[in-house]
Amino acid sequence: MRPLSLTVLLLACAGTLPAVAGEWPSGAREAFIRDCMVGAMARHKEGPARHYCECSADRVAAEFSSAELRQLQGADQVPAPMQERLLATSSNCLSQLNPAQ
Repeated sequence: MRPLSLTVLLLACAGTLPAVAGEWPSGAREAFIRDCMVGAMARHKEGPARHYCECSADRVAAEFSSAELRQLQGADQVPAPMQERLLATSSNCLSQLNPAQ
């Protein structure tokens, strides 16, 4: 059996990796931040809430593919697995809500 070349092996592996670093559709990032702010400002001041929501939007774009971000845009209900990923991704930004004094 002839060994696979490194290029062929890397291309095969690349197909198994999830698509990441998606690009928000036009206006979707701003809508995400606006919706996030409504919930965050129920318990936090505007500054920390904005930092948290912007951080979350950036992290979501890094974690989700462009297709997934389009799916989120205008969705009335987010599928449970995707909602869990959103929460896990956004949890990386919780420190923005309670900055060190």
